Amino acid sequence: MKFKLSHEHRYWWPVTVAVPHPDKDKAGSFLEMSFRMQFEALPREEALALSKKLAGLEPAEAERHRYDDIVRVARDWDEDVLDENDEPIPFSAARLAAFMELSWFRLGVYRAWSSSLVGDAARKGN
Repeated sequence: MKFKLSHEHRYWWPVTVAVPHPDKDKAGSFLEMSFRMQFEALPREEALALSKKLAGLEPAEAERHRYDDIVRVARDWDEDVLDENDEPIPFSAARLAAFMELSWFRLGVYRAWSSSLVGDAARKGN
C-alpha cells in the first residue's frame, strides 16, 4: 500500500471490553466483547502535552482528563456495537458519553487508544 497523507488522519483500532458476566452461574467472571473504534490522530505537540499533563495529576483528576481526551479523539465505532435486539447502535457523542459511564467500557477504550499511540511492540520494549 502506498503512503497517503491527509490533513486529518483517522484510523480504526480494536477495542476489547471485559464485561461482568450476566449469567448467574458465571458470577464473578467476565465476558470479553470486542468492536473497532475510529480515532483521530493528534498532532505530536498535542499528544506530548497530554502525556505531560496526565503524568503530574492525581488518579481521579487524570481519569477526568482521559475521559475528555477520548471524547476529543473518538469519531466512530463499527457495526459490532449492538443493542439488546442485536441491532447496530449508531455512534454519537451522546452515546459515547453514556457508554463511558460504564467502567468496563471506559477501561477498554482507554487501553485501545493507549495501545494505538505506542503500539504493543513499543510497550513490550521491541
